[in-house]
Amino acid sequence: MNYFDIHTHTPPLNPNEALYSCSFKDASLPNTGIISVGIHPWDLTENNAEELLHWLEKSAKNPGVVAIGECGIDKLRGISINKQIDIFQKCIMLSEQMSLPVIIHAVKCTEELIRIKKEIKPKMPWIIHGFRGKVPMAQSLLKHGFYLSFGEHYQEESLKCTPLDKIFLETDESSLPIEDIYKKVAFKYGITTDILKKSVISNAQKVLFLR
Repeated sequence: MNYFDIHTHTPPLNPNEALYSCSFKDASLPNTGIISVGIHPWDLTENNAEELLHWLEKSAKNPGVVAIGECGIDKLRGISINKQIDIFQKCIMLSEQMSLPVIIHAVKCTEELIRIKKEIKPKMPWIIHGFRGKVPMAQSLLKHGFYLSFGEHYQEESLKCTPLDKIFLETDESSLPIEDIYKKVAFKYGITTDILKKSVISNAQKVLFLR
């Protein structure tokens, strides 16, 4: 494995080196590589929750699925927060039943995430994708056992306060190659790209390949 990408919406050139995020909008799931399936809060309406949950439960049984997500809470967009939280919790329960980690879309909801995590006490890892928060938020999430994934844009000090055994890197919807993100992050850490690659790959093997 070379440069592992924990979250992308672009079909990867090397399917086993990137976690391809799929949703109900995809006509079908890929036949190769590793994928995640989830209910994005932006896709929720007041009327489609049950349909999306049915799709998710069915899709999660695909042998290529190694994570649930992205799913989560967004206070700046989408339907009511209470409904988003309800569906997010159902995604979490499915992740526990399937022994799959969770890729989380989180906007202005750190307190809610920590509260839900304390209540559910999940055994599966939770990964915040595209983390752009400041240091206090990063420290709070790390304290409660979250992994943080960084993409093209992030707060440099938040990156630096994240231990290498809690970090992932991603492209998400960026056109920037994952290799460039690794090189930039390694420079910020003051380490070689090889050391960073080994750390992220070790995290991926520990977190994603649980079955």
